[in-house]
Amino acid sequence: MSRFSFRRLSMFGLGAEKDFLVENLSVLLNSGMDVLASLRAIAEEARSSRLRKCIQDMVIDIENGEPIWRAMDRAEIFSSQTIALTKLGEDTGRLVDNLRVVAMQQQKDRLFRAKILGAMSYPVFVVIVSIAVGSWVLLYLLPQLAGTFDSLNIPLPLITSLMIFTGQYAREHGAVLFPSIFGGGIFLFFVFFVVPKTREIGQWFLLSLPGIGKLLRESETGRIGYLLGSLLGAGVDLVDALRSVARASHFSRYRRFYLRVANALEEGQTFEQAFCAKKGQSKRALPIPMQQLIISSERSGSIPEAFASIGEFYQYKSDIAAKNITVIVEPFMLLIVGAGVLFLALSVILPIYSLVGGIE
Repeated sequence: MSRFSFRRLSMFGLGAEKDFLVENLSVLLNSGMDVLASLRAIAEEARSSRLRKCIQDMVIDIENGEPIWRAMDRAEIFSSQTIALTKLGEDTGRLVDNLRVVAMQQQKDRLFRAKILGAMSYPVFVVIVSIAVGSWVLLYLLPQLAGTFDSLNIPLPLITSLMIFTGQYAREHGAVLFPSIFGGGIFLFFVFFVVPKTREIGQWFLLSLPGIGKLLRESETGRIGYLLGSLLGAGVDLVDALRSVARASHFSRYRRFYLRVANALEEGQTFEQAFCAKKGQSKRALPIPMQQLIISSERSGSIPEAFASIGEFYQYKSDIAAKNITVIVEPFMLLIVGAGVLFLALSVILPIYSLVGGIE
């Protein structure tokens, strides 16, 4: 389910519509409609022809005897979380409940993304303006000053010569240089954040970033806690629920952790024994206080309530952190922008000092 395909890439930009597909399917199934009638009704209302075609293909697969989760998997537009919970719902007879859990989590994810985008709009604007001003100085201002300084026979400082050479090279080879940089950035993004075999490197980098990594860890812990609490509250077996959320997890670190705990519980171990088996991995995936809460709830027989409270607590923390993301990013942004401004300022000012010194 974690594969990469060009068909999945062709569905880029349908995120909101795909989310509403699951939400509408959950509502229609809960109202008593069967799966095929629900999908046909959703297809009639779909605004995108690409999404409509995928739904029609799903209808054909289900009519041919395929389970719903298999039709979703073949459509290649649903997340692994949605497919895993749909399969579990079909196996346990709780399809509507599981789709409702998916729909509620999608709503939470959309709100979280909206908060992140809103908080990041100011830092991104500042960085774009800084890059635009720096490019203007590099490509137009410094080359003009270079001609003036050459006519006055003023020796240029190393930093100014380097900037002028960079600007001239960019102007002469910009038709190849800028598309190459842009294409290289897209290529690296796909390698480290899309391709399954190398995606873990990008995940490790994001989780290691100060501030940003903490926000992602809290968000993932809150999301998994909510899913586990909902599934266990609906009567799903603990081992099956852990394996389902492992398949639904966005990060390989958490996926391995939940699978290891599920295997340990299946062998008859307790949560305490599973957590102590590899303390380093357990600590990276789940904070020690949360581990103690789960261990205590296992002894008291209140595991669903414990995971539900973990989900609420960490989703609250991630919401607060998302609101303060500007405060987290601003120091690094100021350092980068300040270094660039200082570099450009020295490139322009140092030759002027040389000119003044020559006149004196």
